[in-house]
Amino acid sequence: MHSYLRVNNKKIGNSFPAYIIAEVGQTHCGSLKKALSYIKLIADTGADAVKFQTHFASEESTLDEPFRVSFTKKYKNRYSYWKAMEFTQTQWNKISNFCKKNRITFLSSPFSLKAVDVLNSIRMPAWKIASGEFFSDQMLERIYKTKKPLLISTGMSNYKEISKLVKKLKRKKVKFLLFQCISEYPSNKKNVGLNVINEFKKKFNCPAGLSDHSGNLMTLLSAIANGSNAIECHIKFGNLKNNPDFSSSISLDELKFLVNFRDYFHELNTYKVNKNIILPNVKKIKKLFAKSLAPFRSMKKGEIIKIENLAEKKPGNGINPKYKNKILGKKLKVNIKFNRLFKWSHFE
Repeated sequence: MHSYLRVNNKKIGNSFPAYIIAEVGQTHCGSLKKALSYIKLIADTGADAVKFQTHFASEESTLDEPFRVSFTKKYKNRYSYWKAMEFTQTQWNKISNFCKKNRITFLSSPFSLKAVDVLNSIRMPAWKIASGEFFSDQMLERIYKTKKPLLISTGMSNYKEISKLVKKLKRKKVKFLLFQCISEYPSNKKNVGLNVINEFKKKFNCPAGLSDHSGNLMTLLSAIANGSNAIECHIKFGNLKNNPDFSSSISLDELKFLVNFRDYFHELNTYKVNKNIILPNVKKIKKLFAKSLAPFRSMKKGEIIKIENLAEKKPGNGINPKYKNKILGKKLKVNIKFNRLFKWSHFE
């Protein structure tokens, strides 16, 4: 269907550097000041996008929703937690504008129809669909109408469900990227499934990447080396453990390393080498490292060259060993030390 998609001015696909999305999640704890400071820190690493989650408790949750993981006693229930994480439309607009100011793409996962409308009103360039929202048909139908590309996590979906959604996306001519994802926090390396990234590419003819919850930088480096077109990873700031994704996150320093690795890896793959062509400077080194014919022992004028008299010694600017049969049986017309190379002029 499509070999790449575009988010703002960046193309995502096999011919381009892996697109790196840094997930803030709820680490801001509902503080706009923290959210803005995190954007600046992430932008400074060179990541392509910073991603949030847009929650409106009354639009997406109920008092019956249990906590995914118990990490604080501050909130009575999951509903009150989402309520505390809310930003107003004005605040989301400030967040988006601050991203533009810092030259990093703003993304946020919607979890309700209201969230879709708010994010669409501030012209978010693409939609990040969380694994849990994969099945939210009502919300997805509204998103399709925007004609913006979708970045879809598949942490709770099997191939039958993914194939069904892909058919719909192709029918509606919506560009998309599929993220291999495992909704396990932190995810065990046995369950990461790097193989699925290339399976997605082949099966659905679309860009594919890894949305990671392992909290391990090596997982992300491996994904890029394995051909991941995009990487999404949670970011932790300092040692603040007051968010449920702390154990699934990498640090800012690790994010910076990831960006540098991405750029270096892409550059390495860009330069193609013809193995049949030896560079001029390598030819010089080749002569230094190669070997030539030399006497096994010091020899005197008049001696006949026998196989037991020959040795191969560096450098390679003398008689090539492949010509040894041409000097066997020849008579020396000069004395020659064991630590010198033979020359054609040494023989009668």
